[in-house]
Amino acid sequence: MTRSIFGYFCRFLEHHQLLLFLLTGGNLDPYVASSPGRIQRGVSCSADNYASKYKHCRLDSPGGVAGLECFGKSYPQGPRTKCHWRRGTAEEQQANFTLVIRQRNDKYCRVHKNLKDMLTGIQVYQDDNLTVEVLEQVGTACSKDTLTAIPRNLMRCGPPDRVTFKRHSENHVNVSAKWSLGDANVITAICVRHREARGHRLRDHGHWRQVCCRAATGCDLAGVKASAVLEVQVACNVSDKCSQCPWSHLYTLPPELTRPPVNLQVMEDKMADTGGQRTVSLMWTFSQAHDGFHVSVAKASGEGKPEKVSVARPPVTLLLSASVFHANVSAFNNVSVSPTANVTLIPPNEDADDEPTDYNGSHLKVVVHNQTSFTVSWTNLVGNDLCFCLEWGTTYGPHPPYASYKSFLKEYGSSNSWTLVDIPDPLQNYTSYTIQLFARDQNPPCNLKQVNNSREVTKARARFYFLEGSPASPPANVSVVSITSSSLTLRWSAIAQEDRRGFLLGYIIYYAEDGQPEKNVMVGPRLYNSTLDGLRSRAAYRIQMSGLTRAGSGIRSGIRLVETRHAAILNHTALIVAFTFVMLASMLTVPILRRAKVVFWPQIPNPEKSRSMQKLSAPTRLLLQPVETLNLEECDALSLLVVELRAPPAASIPPARGLSAAVDEQRAANSRHSAMGSGYISLDVIQQLMTINDEGRSRGRLRDAV
Repeated sequence: MTRSIFGYFCRFLEHHQLLLFLLTGGNLDPYVASSPGRIQRGVSCSADNYASKYKHCRLDSPGGVAGLECFGKSYPQGPRTKCHWRRGTAEEQQANFTLVIRQRNDKYCRVHKNLKDMLTGIQVYQDDNLTVEVLEQVGTACSKDTLTAIPRNLMRCGPPDRVTFKRHSENHVNVSAKWSLGDANVITAICVRHREARGHRLRDHGHWRQVCCRAATGCDLAGVKASAVLEVQVACNVSDKCSQCPWSHLYTLPPELTRPPVNLQVMEDKMADTGGQRTVSLMWTFSQAHDGFHVSVAKASGEGKPEKVSVARPPVTLLLSASVFHANVSAFNNVSVSPTANVTLIPPNEDADDEPTDYNGSHLKVVVHNQTSFTVSWTNLVGNDLCFCLEWGTTYGPHPPYASYKSFLKEYGSSNSWTLVDIPDPLQNYTSYTIQLFARDQNPPCNLKQVNNSREVTKARARFYFLEGSPASPPANVSVVSITSSSLTLRWSAIAQEDRRGFLLGYIIYYAEDGQPEKNVMVGPRLYNSTLDGLRSRAAYRIQMSGLTRAGSGIRSGIRLVETRHAAILNHTALIVAFTFVMLASMLTVPILRRAKVVFWPQIPNPEKSRSMQKLSAPTRLLLQPVETLNLEECDALSLLVVELRAPPAASIPPARGLSAAVDEQRAANSRHSAMGSGYISLDVIQQLMTINDEGRSRGRLRDAV
């Protein structure tokens, strides 16, 4: 009891320095430290002869020291005071300051010399008036500045060491502040002020909206537009222990990210898929200003923790096993995270066939014991892996695939099998399940340690049923695409996977003629067309189809009535009649064509036998005789269409005397025209010849006259 009272009394004296001062007769000296962990003791004013040494220092001297400010800070060792000031116009190397602290009517007086512009860790009496003087001596000149206050009114809390913000879609901002160790013990409430900014200018011209909250670590700002840029400051709320609460520096909050990334695409590199691992790349676009993107990847089975990858820009490349993964992509800035864009990364050939898929030659076999137990065995397993994992779940339907998993340690020499008992979700009838075997190149324990870029390799995959049933629906879109007199061609679509209710063995085609027994044909499960042969012509048939599993045939499709075509029969009588008609037509065609030629195309006289052309066909040398010796017949050139001129070879024509070069040119032209096969020339040539004769006659007359 005595020991507890003494301890309480010591704690009381520790927090009441004034009483301790009285009990010790006023000999307890507060100490001064340049930092909270380093203590300096000043010199007493009497020992320094303060009163006479600095009595000439002037207050508010022009160009002297000014701006003295002191405030208290809380520390685990107790409150301490910090003072700082501004030097005068003297050079920095010449400035030398002295700080004097006086309390208790100068009964307590301490002098601290050789200072620069600040002194921290000053411990003073909290309930007594404090007088602080700072003195600057430059040569013989001395200036000073003074401050008088009660220390408890100088207690300053803050500003905070760290402030974080988070914007929410409900148009409010959450503000969290972290204070220094001494301030966190005395701050009980904080205040936040904010204003909306547009560009570099404030829209509200500097008007602040202030909110104070009764919490030291956080506060909410309500009614803030998500698209607005905010400027925010944080401070403590004034209290007895925090008489001064300066505002923090200005924080700028970007707009909230309200839209998710779009056009999220999955690109899988088929060439890189080796050894049961696959390389998947994600690409997306985003329109808002942001700092980067978060990509979260997790197994659909729930094994392991989601792994987050941060990138500055798309794409992002992932190295995954052949399991099913969920990937989420979101943009972020320093105050918000956008909604996520989600995608499920399904391995290739996930719903291709009912047959098992093997990797590296490993085969899976599943033996179901009951609804909560089955055994999985595998063969041809390559490697000496010890850690394995089985994933299983419904292949189709509303449930996510691979909803359950079991990782286990396989010891050396043990059989390649594992029995699962008391599985969490009992197996259902007529439900397809997919199971995968993974091997992990890691040391035990065998739990998944890494999602992306892990050493997990897919060994094999298979499907199984607890109990098979017949298909619950028929093939879809059954249609007849071709009909002959003896065959029908059918086409259809596959039965939906979730309606098969078992491993599909094939399709059955039922057909029957009216009044005849029904027949059926079975085709493979991967065929979607078939031809029925050996049918009777002009007969009506009923067509139906259904799927087949180990449990039997399923529901049939609707009845389709189809009639085959009429068979073509060779008619000899009709053939003879047709042949006779063709012969008669060919015999009568020749006289008819001749008569038509006479009527519609009468004979045209041969211009070659006309008298004019006969005269023109005479030797060409006659044309070279004088005109007066030639007997030319007049003819109408306009009514003459075509004439024939047969001229002897050019070598047989004797050279003419007195003809101009035009005659020679005309002769050359005639020789060119004579190359024509028929020997005909146009009317223009005849007219040119007549013109040449006229010119020759004129020259002859002129010669005779001369």
